[in-house]
Amino acid sequence: MNLKMEDAIKRIGRYLRSSNTHPRLVNVNNPEDAAAIFQQFHVGENVFKAVPDFSAPDENISEDALFNYLGGAKGAVFLTGFTSYYKLLGEQKLRDFLNRMIGMSLVDIHLVVVCYQCEKLLSGLDTRYSQFVYLVDDKLEDLPQLVFVASDMPIQVGSASVEGIQNISGYIESNAVLMLYVHTNKHKSSYPSSLYSIKEQNNSFEALCSLDSSTEQLKESYGTETQWDKALDRINRYGSWMQYISDVFGTYTNLEIVAGSWQSFDTYKQWLYFIALKLYGVKNSWCLSKAITGTENSSMLIRGVFRSILSIKSDDKDFWELYAERKNLIKSFGNPDAEVADYCAMVKSKGKYALYYLTDASKMERNLIFKMLFQYADEFDQSEIIAALKNVYPELYFYLQPYQFKNELLNSYFQEYKYQKVINRVLPEFVNAVDEQAERREFNLILPARSEKIDAIPKQGTLLYFMDAMGVEYLSYIMEICRRKHLMAYVTICHCELPSITSLNKEFVEAFVEGGATLVPDKNGIKALDDIKHHGEDEFDFRNNELPTYLSRELEIIGEILDKIATKLMSGDYARAVMISDHGASRLCVISKKENKWEMASKGEHSGRCCLVSDIDEQPPCSTKDNGFWVLANYDRFKGSRPANVEVHGGATLEEVVVPIIEITYSPDEIEVHLLDKKITFSRRKKDAAIKVFSKIKLDNLSVRVSGLNNEYEGTSSDRQTFVVALPDLKKAGTYFVDVYYNNNLLKSGLKFIAENSDFSERKLL
Repeated sequence: MNLKMEDAIKRIGRYLRSSNTHPRLVNVNNPEDAAAIFQQFHVGENVFKAVPDFSAPDENISEDALFNYLGGAKGAVFLTGFTSYYKLLGEQKLRDFLNRMIGMSLVDIHLVVVCYQCEKLLSGLDTRYSQFVYLVDDKLEDLPQLVFVASDMPIQVGSASVEGIQNISGYIESNAVLMLYVHTNKHKSSYPSSLYSIKEQNNSFEALCSLDSSTEQLKESYGTETQWDKALDRINRYGSWMQYISDVFGTYTNLEIVAGSWQSFDTYKQWLYFIALKLYGVKNSWCLSKAITGTENSSMLIRGVFRSILSIKSDDKDFWELYAERKNLIKSFGNPDAEVADYCAMVKSKGKYALYYLTDASKMERNLIFKMLFQYADEFDQSEIIAALKNVYPELYFYLQPYQFKNELLNSYFQEYKYQKVINRVLPEFVNAVDEQAERREFNLILPARSEKIDAIPKQGTLLYFMDAMGVEYLSYIMEICRRKHLMAYVTICHCELPSITSLNKEFVEAFVEGGATLVPDKNGIKALDDIKHHGEDEFDFRNNELPTYLSRELEIIGEILDKIATKLMSGDYARAVMISDHGASRLCVISKKENKWEMASKGEHSGRCCLVSDIDEQPPCSTKDNGFWVLANYDRFKGSRPANVEVHGGATLEEVVVPIIEITYSPDEIEVHLLDKKITFSRRKKDAAIKVFSKIKLDNLSVRVSGLNNEYEGTSSDRQTFVVALPDLKKAGTYFVDVYYNNNLLKSGLKFIAENSDFSERKLL
C-alpha cells in the first residue's frame, strides 16, 4: 500500500511492538527517506544489518551467511542496501530475493527489509502478502552510473567513490549522485544483467575519458600506458586537459607559438604537446594543422611537419609563405636525421620541381639541392633557379648574386663561373671564353698587381686575415654577410703573381707585419678554404663525390670568419680588418677532366697547372711563362700529372688569378638614403630618365640597381650627398623599385618611384 513517510514509520513501529513476526518490506525512493527510517529506528536494541556484514572485501554477498544469521537472530532486525545490491545481479536475482524475504517464517525476530526503488516488483507480489508491503510515496531519485576502476587507479578528487563492490548499495541509498566510482577488481562482464549502467576503467586512458569527456576525441593508441598514467595523475590535480595544458604551455588556443621550444621538451612534454594539438588544433599554423591530421603518435608529428609541403603545388600563390612557415618549424623540431632522410627520399617524387621543396636546414638536404641542380639545371632558366634559391638556400642565393666589378668582362665571367660551379657543369660557350682569355690574358691590363695596392692600406689598428685560396667568386656573399653585421666593406680587385701558388703570393704579409698590423691567426694565414680545395674530405673528394657539396662548407667558413671580424671590430680595439687572398682556385678546371698532350721534361706541379721551364721544353699553347714556370691559362693540365681532388690553382684562369683586398670597418648606424622624387617623367626618345638619391652623410660614390633593368647605374654628385642617377635603359612607364649601393655595400632596398612617359603625353595633346 502507498503511504506517506510518517504513516510508514507508524506502521513499522506498531509491527515491532506486535506479536506478528512476518517480515515487512518497506520501499523508499530516495536517500532522505532511507535516512529517516534509520534515524527513527536505530535505537535501543534494534539491529541494522547491511551488505558488508555478509561480504568479504570486494566480493559478492554470502547468502548462506545472511540466512544463517536470520535463522538465529532475535529481536528487531533491519536489512538495508540489499535490494540495491541485488540490482547489480539483475532483475531476476532481485525478484528471487524479495520473494524469499516476503515468504520467510520467523519466530523470535521482527524483520524489516528496507527496499530501495522496488515499487514495481513489490506491487507484483502475491496479493496474500500485500499487507506486509509498505510503499512510501515520495520523489524518485535517479540511480547513478557505476564506473568500475582498477584498485590501483586514481579517481578525480571530489568524485563520489567507494572501495569494493560490497559498499555500492550503501552509498547509493545514502547519497544522490549521478556517477559512482567503484575501486574494484571486478569487471563489467561479471554483472551482465545489472540494472545499473556500468562503465569500466581498467586503465588510465579510460579514467581520463571519465574525468574529462574531451579525452574521447583521442585514441588510446596515441600514448603508452606510462604516458596516460602520468597524464591522469596531473589531470586529477588540474581538473581538466584545458587547465593542465594551459599551465604547461601557457596556452591552449595558440599552441603554434610553443613549437619553437620543442627541442627543450623532454619526451613526455613532447607527447603532451602532440596531445594538445590533437585536442585543440592550431588556428594560426597550416603546417601544424596538416601535420597533426592523420598523425597517430607524437614521434610521427615531425614527419607530418616535414611532409606537409608536399601537398602544395610549387606554383601556388601562397607556396613560399607556406614554405617559410614549414622551414621554421623543421628547424624548431631539430631536423632529426631519420626524418630528414625520409623526407629526402619522398621529395624525389617531385622530379625536377624537388628543388622547390628542399631547404638549407640540414646537410643532407643541402647536398640533395646540389644533386637536383646538377640533374635538372637544363630544364630551368638560370633566373628561375636563382629565384628559387632565394627561399630554398639563401646563402647559396647570395653567392650567386652579381658582383659589380665595374668591368663587363669580369662581371659576366664570374657570374657564369659561379653558376656553373653550382650546377657542376662546364658549358661549351664558357670554355670558349676561357680559351680566349688564355690567349689575351686581359687581367694584366685591367687589374693592378696586388702588391701595388698594399702600401695605401693603414696597418696600425688593423687585423689582417690572410685567406688562402679565397677568390673573388665569394664577394657577393661576403657583401651580404657584411650588411647583416653592420660592416662596411671596401673592395679592391687585383691580380696575383703567376703561377697562382702561395709561395709566390704572400709578399703582403711582411708589409703588414712591418706596419704593426695584428695577424690572425699568424703569418701562415687561414688555411681552411685551401685545405678543402686541396684535400677535401671523403664526402668532398671528386673521386667519391663529383657534386660541389663542399661549397656549403666554404660559405660557412667565410661566414664564421666574418662573425669573428664583427666581434673584434665592435669591441673598438681595432679600426679595421683586412681580408686578403694570395690566389683563387678553379672548380671548372677539375670537372673538365682535360689532360693536354704536352709531357714536359719536368713533372707538372699543382695538379698539372704549371711546371718548371727547362731548355728542352717548347712553350705549350694557352700557357704563359712566369717566374720560371710554364703556366696554363685554359682548363688543361700537363700530361701525366695527378688530377685535383676538389679545386685546383697554379694556373692563369681568371678564377685562379683575380683576387680581392677587402677592407672592413664597423658601421653601427644605418646610412640613411631616400629618393627625392617619388614620381619622374622621361622621354623614351631622349633616354633622359633619371632619379635623385639623397644621403644623410657624404659618400664618395653611390650606385643603384633598378627592378626590371639589368645594369647597375652610377650616380654623380657635386656635394657628395645628392646624387643624380641616369637610367638610359628605362623605356616603359610603371612602378620601379630601387636598391642603393655604396662600393657594393647595400645601403637600402625597395625604394619606390613611378615613371611616366612624357612622349605619350605629348602625342596625346596633338
